[in-house]
Amino acid sequence: MTKYLIVCALFFAFSASAQKSDKKKSEYAPIEITKTDGSKMNVLFKRITMPGLSSFQEMFGGASNTNIKIEYKTSETGSVEKMNSKDIEKIKFLDEDQDEIGGFERLKIKEFDRNNVLQATKKVIYMPQIYDGKIGVYGEPVFICSTTSPNSKVVFGCRYAYTTIYLKNNQDKFAVTPLDIKVFNMSRSFDNFVNAFKATGKDCPEFNAYLESFRKKMEDKEFQKKMRDDITDYRKEVKKQAKDLDMNSREREDYLARKMFFHEAQLYIGIVKEYEKNCPL
Repeated sequence: MTKYLIVCALFFAFSASAQKSDKKKSEYAPIEITKTDGSKMNVLFKRITMPGLSSFQEMFGGASNTNIKIEYKTSETGSVEKMNSKDIEKIKFLDEDQDEIGGFERLKIKEFDRNNVLQATKKVIYMPQIYDGKIGVYGEPVFICSTTSPNSKVVFGCRYAYTTIYLKNNQDKFAVTPLDIKVFNMSRSFDNFVNAFKATGKDCPEFNAYLESFRKKMEDKEFQKKMRDDITDYRKEVKKQAKDLDMNSREREDYLARKMFFHEAQLYIGIVKEYEKNCPL
């Protein structure tokens, strides 16, 4: 059974209201931890780490360093305990009824080299899942922030830049991204995009035929223009909506990022659904 997890929307909503309401609540919120050995434990996690996807990554040491200590409690009156993040496979944030409202999963990353060969890397990241199916889709919006100087920690403002997406077959131990922003060669970027779905879709002839057809379509100038126009028009529409809402500048930017993120994610989720339709076994 597939499910669409509205993870980022909940995080952004929490972020907008956290300082107004959570000061009256406990400093800790319930989470379920799945450890790398498969065991699970329900503990309390500091609320301040919940809203920001990027701040969560930083707390875990950044995108490639996941070998640090995190703090938690087993009860409100209990003492603070520590756990090594490398021992954590998944984290689920829970509501008062112990239902999941969001979460992060540990992903080991593989990347394509210049010859389009998939290679293992040392990169390990924590990423929220936005679609739970035979191929899981993981992602987050990426922001560019302004500071007084390159080494300054004083941030004036952040703007949504693009969306990061990773794919992981639920039988695999690794994830791969269809969009490598380090690649500026258009043809190679198209190959990476299609090959990421092939790698996670395994050997399904029907799906591979669909991907080959999609790859040819990506070369079409009219198709490219339609994709660019769609993103541009949608951004304008969302900005107009944001102006009509009673929000400050930070809330409007979060609103824009949330809407753009889910809009862009539909492309990847739509392709995964083609896989599920054509490869039922």
